[in-house]
Amino acid sequence: MIARDPTNTAGSARLAGTDSTATFAGRPIAAASTAGRGSDSTARARIKTSSSRTWLPPAAALLLLGVAIFLPNINTSKTTYDYLVVFDITQSMNVEDYDLNGTSVSRLAFAREAVRRNLRNLPCGSRVGWGIFTEYRTLLLLAPIEVCENYNDLLASLDRIDGCMRWGNASEISKGLYWALRGARDVGGKPRVLFLTDGQEAPPVEGEGLPLFDDIERGEISGWLIGVGGYTPRPIPRTDADARPIGFWHADEVVQRDTGGSSREQLSSVREPYLRQLANRVGLDYLHLNDADSIRTAMLHPAFAEKRAAPTDFAWLPGAMALVALIIGYSRALPWRISYTIRGRSSR
Repeated sequence: MIARDPTNTAGSARLAGTDSTATFAGRPIAAASTAGRGSDSTARARIKTSSSRTWLPPAAALLLLGVAIFLPNINTSKTTYDYLVVFDITQSMNVEDYDLNGTSVSRLAFAREAVRRNLRNLPCGSRVGWGIFTEYRTLLLLAPIEVCENYNDLLASLDRIDGCMRWGNASEISKGLYWALRGARDVGGKPRVLFLTDGQEAPPVEGEGLPLFDDIERGEISGWLIGVGGYTPRPIPRTDADARPIGFWHADEVVQRDTGGSSREQLSSVREPYLRQLANRVGLDYLHLNDADSIRTAMLHPAFAEKRAAPTDFAWLPGAMALVALIIGYSRALPWRISYTIRGRSSR
């Protein structure tokens, strides 16, 4: 018979009728299990408390998102601009002496693109309208409307301005400009005029040209006369009634200046000296369209800015607050969940 060491209690189990508590490494197994369950219960209680707190930020975020969706625009004082933009659509504006993204484009196409790019730079509350010039008249296509609410409509109508709208082949620019000033005065609100042309008069103007209309005073309407085109004379494309190209104009097909045979009105370049003179006569500023962004100088010039109450969108503010609420909520809940997961894995 082998005698047991009465002092060896490590890993021993006592017989029935005695204290039957199992031990391991000197520690009661039941006690260890109870301690583990207590720790687990404490962690769960903490998770429960944390969960009861974390529902508040998502609820606040949901409420703030609702406010952002239904919050109406609020009128605030803003710097705005009003323009009546008039495009010369005569045939000389079909000369391709501009480069756009590596492709040669006509003066009219480039002028449209320049206006398009800078339309989005105008602050909300600004108003823009379209007009076209050919022969000797300026026709108002669209009275100035607010740019933000009608942005897509402005772009869609701008894309449709082309030579197909031309009703004559003459190009009496001074008369067209006077009609544009008259239209801006009569449309209401006195918008500034942005008149884009290459300055090619057909038939050519002798001397200083026609005087200003009697019913328009110099400086009554402000704005810009924008010179469009290169400085090197180029042949003028000839088009039919549907604006389809049918060659170029020749010297014997256009009216020439009486300059002893040196006139070349079948070629076109920007007539900058004449345009500067014309701008000074009516009280407009002059700018040459060098690139697509140069017109930004004209459209956002501080001299033509006005302060007015304009609708302002503040929906971004409660939207940003909702995002912050969600970040706070999840940042509080995440450490407790990570701690509980780690403890759960270690207990197994």
